[in-house]
Amino acid sequence: MAREFLDRQLEHWALVRRTDQPNSRLAIFVHGFRGGYLSTWGRLPDCLRDFSDNHPVFGSWDYLFIGYQTSSIASFLRIAELIATQWQRAAEGEPPFLQRYAKLALFGHSLGTLGVRQLLCATSKQPSGLISALHSVVLFGSPLNGSPLAPFGRASRVIDMFRGPAALLPSSYAIADALRPDSPHIEMLRTWTATIRQYVRLPDPLVIQGTDDAVVGTSGSHMQPWDGDRLGVTALDHRDLSKIYDPGCWANSSFVDTLHGALK
Repeated sequence: MAREFLDRQLEHWALVRRTDQPNSRLAIFVHGFRGGYLSTWGRLPDCLRDFSDNHPVFGSWDYLFIGYQTSSIASFLRIAELIATQWQRAAEGEPPFLQRYAKLALFGHSLGTLGVRQLLCATSKQPSGLISALHSVVLFGSPLNGSPLAPFGRASRVIDMFRGPAALLPSSYAIADALRPDSPHIEMLRTWTATIRQYVRLPDPLVIQGTDDAVVGTSGSHMQPWDGDRLGVTALDHRDLSKIYDPGCWANSSFVDTLHGALK
C-alpha cells in the first residue's frame, strides 16, 4: 500500500492518491475565507497519505485539496466553478488524474461551504453526471446566516478570527459583503437550495457547527440549518472544526469520525 502526495503550490491544490491500485472515489476539500488549501485541514493531508490505506473505508478514496486567493473571489459562484472544473477533470481522467473517478464526496469549510452549496443548485455549471456521482456532503462552520465579523471586512485593523491575531483586511475582499448577517446573497442561495431540492435528489448535507464559533455565531438563526441539512454540534471554534493537529490523534478524533461516516 502506498500513497503519492502531489502538491502544486502555485495552483493551490494538492492530491493524495493511491499508487498501488486505482481508486474510483474522490473526496474534494475546499477551504474558507483567507484559508489555505492545506493549512485549513491541519495535518489531515499527511495523515491520509500515511494512514488511510490501513482502513478499508479511507483506503478506497483519493483526496483532492483545492484552494483560491480570497481577494480574487467576488461571489460564491467562483468557488463553485473551481470545484466543478476539478471534478470534471477527475471524472474524465484528465491530468493530473490517472484514471476516471465515479464517486464524489464534498467537504467545505466556512466560505467554502457556500461555494459547495452554490455548485449543487447551479445545475448549468455542473459537469454531466455530477449529481449521480455525489456520495456525500459535509460542511464545517457554515455561515448559515452570514458572519457577525463580516462587517469588519473593510476595516483597517480588526481581530481576524478567521486565521489568528490582528490582521489587515484590505478593501479588495469583495466577498466580505456577501458574508454579512442577513446578506441577500446568502438568502438567495438558501432559496435556490430549497428550490433545487424539489427537482433534484441530493444527499442531505451534514453541517458541523461549533458552540465556540464566534465567526459564524453560536445561537439563534446562526445555528438554524437550511432545508434538508443535518446539523451536528461540537464544542470547538471556527478554526478547530476542520483540523487534525497531531497525527497521533488520527484514530481518536471526532473530525476523523465525521469523515469516516461521510465516506463509508
